[in-house]
Amino acid sequence: MLDSHTRAALAAQITGPVFGPEDEGFAAECAPFNLAVTHRPRVVVGARDSADVQAAVRFAARRGLPVAVMATGHQAILAADDAVLITTHRMAQVSIDPTSRTARVAAGARWQHVIDAATPHGLAPLNGSSPLVGVVGYTLGGGLSPTMGRAHGWAADHVTSLEVVTADGALRFVDATSEPDLFWALRGGKSNFGVVTAMEFALFPVEQLWAGGLFFDGADAAAVLHAYARVTAGAPDELSSSIALLRLPALPGVPPFLADRFAVHVRVSYLGPEADAARLVAPLRAAAPVLVDTLGPMPYASFAQIHNDPADPAPFMERTAMLGSLTGDAVDEILAAAGPTADCPVHFVELRHLGGALGRAADNAVGHRDARFALWVVGVGAPDAFTAMNAYADELLQRMRPWSTGGRYLNFMAAQDTGVLDVSAAYDAPDYRRLRGIKRRFDPDNLFRLNHNIPPEESPMSEAALQRLTDHAEIADALHRYTAGLDHGDAELLASSLTEDALVDLTPATGKIGLDFPPLKPRDAVVGALIPAVGPLDTSHVISNIRATVDGDTAHVNCYAMAQHYLPHEGPRPDRTRHALMMNRYDADLTRDGSTWRISRLTIDSAWFEGDKTVLLPGD
Repeated sequence: MLDSHTRAALAAQITGPVFGPEDEGFAAECAPFNLAVTHRPRVVVGARDSADVQAAVRFAARRGLPVAVMATGHQAILAADDAVLITTHRMAQVSIDPTSRTARVAAGARWQHVIDAATPHGLAPLNGSSPLVGVVGYTLGGGLSPTMGRAHGWAADHVTSLEVVTADGALRFVDATSEPDLFWALRGGKSNFGVVTAMEFALFPVEQLWAGGLFFDGADAAAVLHAYARVTAGAPDELSSSIALLRLPALPGVPPFLADRFAVHVRVSYLGPEADAARLVAPLRAAAPVLVDTLGPMPYASFAQIHNDPADPAPFMERTAMLGSLTGDAVDEILAAAGPTADCPVHFVELRHLGGALGRAADNAVGHRDARFALWVVGVGAPDAFTAMNAYADELLQRMRPWSTGGRYLNFMAAQDTGVLDVSAAYDAPDYRRLRGIKRRFDPDNLFRLNHNIPPEESPMSEAALQRLTDHAEIADALHRYTAGLDHGDAELLASSLTEDALVDLTPATGKIGLDFPPLKPRDAVVGALIPAVGPLDTSHVISNIRATVDGDTAHVNCYAMAQHYLPHEGPRPDRTRHALMMNRYDADLTRDGSTWRISRLTIDSAWFEGDKTVLLPGD
């Protein structure tokens, strides 16, 4: 909770309302359409314009608070707890340019607003199935249009420009020539890169569809679903369609003939002559007795009648997978999991036909264009029922793996699928790596993380940092070459650790235990003295606590070396207890020799000694 002074300071910068948890109106402002998630932000800003969004983002960034944005809240992702929540439903302006066939919308516009403004001009957008869904979030997630998607592609493909407030609080105007990387990332990256406050996109000269639905009794699901697979296998791009296996309860808004029964709903939208449309759907009409047939000419403004999506808020879960094909075996697997005899706790299992223009390349982050169907699983009810529904969805998605591309459709993902592996599955692998790099540029602190999050790419290691790590590793290796040379009696390995004029002074250590061992110099003298003295022993050194300071091509090092010595061939024998155990302190100077570090001076002192010093005497 913010103190009153801080919240008042924020409110003074905002033209819209600012609510705290203790305020009347807070709960209503935070309420999403999908009631599966409850938001408890530290503060919610009801933005009226881009300046309000900028002020809210800057406020959050100064305090290290995450930012969440909500227009309608149809997609349940992560709760905006202890965050700054920006609601945009007051920013619902829509303008149409009939000459250029474009629409410009503000952040909170819904598809119904665009339809109302565009259809009088004989124009239509690539909208979703519900008129209540927010335009911006739908489009930034790809935008799969059930009316014209296969004819024209993803809604994101037709965005021409965006206004976005990025994590630094700047309002940026982006298109293909201005901030092209950010423009690419936003179209498919959803809310990961900022708060989009306005968007411009293309419209299409369409006044009428041949559209509607066919309803069948669930007992005929096998015949209808197999017929649907055959129709879609040869469908022209002008035909967009989907099929849903429905188990709807008797709730307000559910038609009586669908309530509390298993049914099949085929949805169709065709851009072309009625005769062609009737010929295309004839195999579906003939597959089984039709309960209700609503197919026919339809003004585009009536598009919502195709799916008849719910109009009232409710809690619902959703899961998804992209399929590469819909073979007869795939149909049989779906029927086994969701057909007439299945124990299916969810309310619909749907397939949306992809391909056509949806499979064409475009310069944005919307991925998996090779998929031919989007599988969508939705369950409605109290959140405590979601555990069983998600378990069912997990099993269904696992059963469909032989036909899955491995991808997912971002707009059909919810809170269950917010892990790194889940989110990355919504993108093609090269695109996901590129998105992480762009995220690092525009949101390095991941301010916009309460979503299907794309984490910033880790900062690449500088050459200086890499050199430091390399130097420390090579310095440690020089110390290990020195001690391993002694342990194995390997004169060549020991010599490799030393400069030609190296000095090794053991007198501080040997003097403490009453041994007289003079300083050794140069390298040949060191090797010539230590290999005969230590090499024959069963000895082992352990180097630890290495601390190195590098200055150009020289380094100063301190470390510990624990050295255990047994007489030759007695180390492996457990009955032998005569040994010399030393904990020594190494103080050394090293020099870089090309790419290799070597010891130029080594002074060895003893921290403590245990055992029999005579083990160390040559010839003992």
